[in-house]
Amino acid sequence: MRHSRGLSRIQAVIIVVIIIVAAVLSGMYFITVHHTPSVTSTTTVPSNESVIVYVAGAYVAILNNLAKQFENATGIPVHVVPGGSFGLAAQIATETPVPANVFIPVAYIQAVELEGSRNPGWAIVFLSDQMSIVYSNYTTKVPYWNQLYSNYTMAIKTNESKYWYNFFYLLATKFSLGIANPNTDPEGLYAYLIFEMAGYLYANHNASYFIDLLKENPHVEVEPTTADYVPSLKAGELDFTFSYVSYAVSQRLEYLQLPPWLSFGYYPNETNWYSQFAYNITVNGKTLTIHGNSVYLFMTVPLNASNTQAAYEFIRFVLSHESELTIYHVTPIYPALIFYNNPSNVPVPIMQLIKEGVLKYAGNFSEI
Repeated sequence: MRHSRGLSRIQAVIIVVIIIVAAVLSGMYFITVHHTPSVTSTTTVPSNESVIVYVAGAYVAILNNLAKQFENATGIPVHVVPGGSFGLAAQIATETPVPANVFIPVAYIQAVELEGSRNPGWAIVFLSDQMSIVYSNYTTKVPYWNQLYSNYTMAIKTNESKYWYNFFYLLATKFSLGIANPNTDPEGLYAYLIFEMAGYLYANHNASYFIDLLKENPHVEVEPTTADYVPSLKAGELDFTFSYVSYAVSQRLEYLQLPPWLSFGYYPNETNWYSQFAYNITVNGKTLTIHGNSVYLFMTVPLNASNTQAAYEFIRFVLSHESELTIYHVTPIYPALIFYNNPSNVPVPIMQLIKEGVLKYAGNFSEI
């Protein structure tokens, strides 16, 4: 009877142990819950806000590399969307909501200006590159390769016009070529400018000479962006395309280096020469005359884009990792240059980069 009306010593001990364990678990739970906000408070942007980067197609490998590092460092997901710079600018200008947080076009300030009402009025130049003629090992087995390569090596060695003429003549008439649509991708535009310069230099000052030959070549393939040619090149279904050196390196393809006066590289002595040649393109019904210029990679945030704080954080990250990109044979620009017409258009986080010396003001857009 005594056992039915009171607790035994063993039962009392068990109850005490249960109470102690429950108290300890409650304390651990409280500490965990209380601690969590202090971790997330160090992140400036919530992890569920992504960055969408519209990038020139040839640089998708470089941006994927940076995006992965940025995600690991911040927890902010980055979606990289490649395409022709002019085509992407047209999408930014016309689609609602604004489809990209960060826009990284190549080559021409017109790509930024083509954003229309979404043009933010500022752009950063952070990398330079140069054009090349890209091919795969399959190309070295096609007819006329030996003849072409022999003239190329002699042209590079001697710079005699006859070898350059033979090289461009064979290239324009005896091979299948991928030339991106110049209305959507600056690489196609550069390709035609190279043939213009070659005609002027090596075909009696006839800038249209090699372009006219291209029009008669049934094996010239046109795609919206040079990135579309990768499968064909690697399968041996296409002989050459025209793209940047970094593109060939990132895709592990071979390339023919062009001399400074034909490469659109970062050579200050060649700038005036490049600008003497021009090509007309049409975007959103507008015809633009584009003059030659060195290959630069721009970066900006379209006006009215969402998640701008994440976009500015991504830009700061890219600028702090430029040196890593030399593995792609690009040339980082230190400090990176920012162009704008009115300082009131520049967001505070970007202006802060100028104050820190990460960016240097280089003038208005007419200076490019």
